[in-house]
Amino acid sequence: MKKPWLFNLALLLICVLCVQTSRAQGDNPFNLPKGALARIGKGAIGNGDRTLAYSSDGTRLAVASKVGIWLYDAHTSTEVALLTGHTDQVTSVAFAPDGKTIASTSFDQTVRVWDVDTGTLKNTLRGHTREVTSVAFAPDGKTIASASFDQTVRVWDVDTGQEKVTLQGHADGGPYLVTSVAFSPDGKTLAGGEIQGSTTADIVWTHAVRLWDVDTGQAKAAFKGHTDWITSVAFAPDGKTLASAARDQTVRVWDVNSGTLKNTLQGPHTSWVTSVAFAPDGKTITSAGGGRIGLWDVDSGTLRNTLPGRTGWVTSVAFAPDGKTIAAAGNGIGEGVWLWDVDSGNLKNALHGYAREVTSVAFAPDGKTIASTSGDGTVRLWDVESGNLKNTLDDYRVTTWSSLVAFTPDGKTIAAAGGAPINSSFTNDVWLWDVESGNLKNILQGHIHEVTSVAFTPDGKTIASASVDRTVRLWDVDSGNLKNTLEGHTRGVYSSVAFAPDGKILASAGFDRTIRLWDIDSETPKNALQGHTNRISSVAFAPDGKTLASASYDQTIRLWDVDGETPKNTLQGHTNEVSSVAFAPDGKTLASAGFDHTVRLWDVDSATLKNTLQGHTNEVSSVAFAPDGKILASASEDGTILLWDMSPYIIPSTPTAIELSSPLPTQTTLLDNFPNPFNPDTYIPYQLHAPAHVSLSIYDIRGALIREIDLGYRAAGQYLTSANAAHWDGRDHRGQRVASGVYLYRLQAGPVAHVRKMVLVK
Repeated sequence: MKKPWLFNLALLLICVLCVQTSRAQGDNPFNLPKGALARIGKGAIGNGDRTLAYSSDGTRLAVASKVGIWLYDAHTSTEVALLTGHTDQVTSVAFAPDGKTIASTSFDQTVRVWDVDTGTLKNTLRGHTREVTSVAFAPDGKTIASASFDQTVRVWDVDTGQEKVTLQGHADGGPYLVTSVAFSPDGKTLAGGEIQGSTTADIVWTHAVRLWDVDTGQAKAAFKGHTDWITSVAFAPDGKTLASAARDQTVRVWDVNSGTLKNTLQGPHTSWVTSVAFAPDGKTITSAGGGRIGLWDVDSGTLRNTLPGRTGWVTSVAFAPDGKTIAAAGNGIGEGVWLWDVDSGNLKNALHGYAREVTSVAFAPDGKTIASTSGDGTVRLWDVESGNLKNTLDDYRVTTWSSLVAFTPDGKTIAAAGGAPINSSFTNDVWLWDVESGNLKNILQGHIHEVTSVAFTPDGKTIASASVDRTVRLWDVDSGNLKNTLEGHTRGVYSSVAFAPDGKILASAGFDRTIRLWDIDSETPKNALQGHTNRISSVAFAPDGKTLASASYDQTIRLWDVDGETPKNTLQGHTNEVSSVAFAPDGKTLASAGFDHTVRLWDVDSATLKNTLQGHTNEVSSVAFAPDGKILASASEDGTILLWDMSPYIIPSTPTAIELSSPLPTQTTLLDNFPNPFNPDTYIPYQLHAPAHVSLSIYDIRGALIREIDLGYRAAGQYLTSANAAHWDGRDHRGQRVASGVYLYRLQAGPVAHVRKMVLVK
């Protein structure tokens, strides 16, 4: 049991060190994944009705996002912690009544319980077999209820993590779902928004608010009246009234004892009502729906006020414990959390940094700026050093493809694919902006379907655009005139167009599973590369122009000789679709992004996996190297951009391995440490037959992990002297000197591992 604990603590300390030494943190240096320098953005806000929660004393506000749970000081609106551990988006959060514990649910099928003061994970409640959508604490703080897409509501003991009871609804075998749960103030009743389907061939759906007896797990009552999916339920503080919100654009107010409908609240919401909450005094209900927040008088059912949300959806609302503030979360353009004064209806503050999915990312040629496109329809420019937002180009709409944005080689112009005015549903254009001013320079029009990819020639005079209309079009950048239309693809060209470094060849690929190479001078087809078994999502040329990499939904990356017709190598390792590929500037490393939430680094020469970078909690849509190769940016559906440290994978021009006139080592070997016995430190020599990512693990004689040392990417050769061998200073992962004794050291070099023994004598 000690070994996993020590391993996790070691990783935590490494993450802390990464935070302390990071060069570009932006406004949220919390809990960076191992190997990451910075996180840009706080993630996309969850879509549940309880993505916001106040602590009972009003000092903390929790926000559920796709990267974790953000905790804010509710008075100053500053971040105090990010709770990470869920491996998919967080769907709901709830504070225990004493404010010391918080529970969260996620699409990763778990309920997690956290200590608010320390931010540590107290327990993980496992049992659900599908996404968990809602969570609530009982008033005594000892019980948690959770609802899931697995058609169950489960009640848990907070201290032990054991499941106490599973609550049942109808038992006729039809599809069944509970979307939102809430405890009555006395803790004896649990309410849930229920969706029940019939067992007939043509499923008939019914919608009800279900009440259960918490102790027995038996259904007590069902309140029927909603005509569509019930999204949120909430008890009044006195427990006598219950409110429910639904996609039928209404809030319904029920008498709990009799089950009678007291009122139907309609008016400001012209779309789904997604969340409902009572004020602490029980006299006011707030509801969220579309882009509006409604405030209702409970007794009369009249609308007291309508608060404007922001462009997009308001998904969740919560009253502060004093009843003076409403927090509202939303997604869309201007995604974030807004704090409203209840009495005046004025906006008090806004919590920024949240965004929809990030669909593509590109570095400016000087490496100082990153451009990104997002599912909220914007192009954003970020400062790499600080992580701060420099500009937002938001008079624009983008499609949700991946290779959407590109800089001209001089860095003065940026192009985005899929552009259209913000009030238009068409995304068939290419938009060009001036980077410094943010002003729109030109709109390239001609495609008849969505534009999915753009790329500039190395001289910056021509831009290529790919489209679902099966064409690639070449445009003059200065005039905006169409130069030529390249036709040949039998299906849409999907996010896949790239110029060779000399600008003489253009590669395009897409739904027809082929890569077509075009001679730019003659503007004629040169070759067609076939081999992928599903749509191709991305293509990239190596810096020498001789190799082309392609990524595909068939979960592979293929390396092609530009002059050949068959793949040189096929890289396998992703467990889901591969969305993007990019070569490092030295051409020795290839980065790939996958829907399996990972970024993978590959050795181009050996076609082997160097490392897997894990940190995103959703599909990774795009990767791009900085011009100097020291940073890799990855964009994700989780709403963030991660900047990864690539220095461990750059082989120095002055090699650290001993240069040999004789051939390289014939095998990878771990050698005896020196001195041995040692006190207080020792060197550990080794030799590599092939380049590899190298790490060293130190264990005590019982097998407990003492220390992990990441040596980075190393060239083939011998590492035998104190100048280049691995070094252990005799300390554990906490920085404490270890005791005398026998220790084991394990070298991991790519797929090869060796173990030896050493002795520390004090």
